[in-house]
Amino acid sequence: MRIGNNSQGIWQLLSRMNGGKGNTNMPFAGARRSSAGGRNTLEDQLTGHRKNSYGVEGMCVTNNPNARKIIKVSDEMKQRVFNSVKDAYYKYNGMSGDNEAEWEEMAQAKNNYYKTLKKEDRVAAAWTLGQLEISIGRKVANAVKEKVPGWTHGKPIPSDVLDEIFADESITSMVSGKSGTVEGLDIQV
Repeated sequence: MRIGNNSQGIWQLLSRMNGGKGNTNMPFAGARRSSAGGRNTLEDQLTGHRKNSYGVEGMCVTNNPNARKIIKVSDEMKQRVFNSVKDAYYKYNGMSGDNEAEWEEMAQAKNNYYKTLKKEDRVAAAWTLGQLEISIGRKVANAVKEKVPGWTHGKPIPSDVLDEIFADESITSMVSGKSGTVEGLDIQV
């Protein structure tokens, strides 16, 4: 058995995977990192200043006591989350949808918001907004099921039913005033 020939075959395969280019320093053309700003340098890794893919430091949940903590978040972000859930019900019948531009816009908005917070509050804010989204979604789904028997996520919902549900004070109060605190969310902490 000749090892040299085997190695040549592997390099030829890698070259073909790279579009026939001879440069094997980067064997997979699709393996490039995003330029979204989240690149962690060696210094970041060594000092523990790791960033998420949007360049936000302090978002690691591993061994983080704040990872499941509810904190006060801005009214603007609570409203954005509410609008996102509302859009999911009007456009996608309670499903998340497949519009990547909408997802990316919301992710950018959240990450820009996290950058305005103290580093130690960022992961807690992400948890709080996520729990708010889940809580609103569940409350709306339960209300839809009451008004449209047999409804499941993805099945059409009459817009007048959604108008009534999203005008209900029990739903809108989740965004205004006490929301963002443990009392404002319909969750167990």
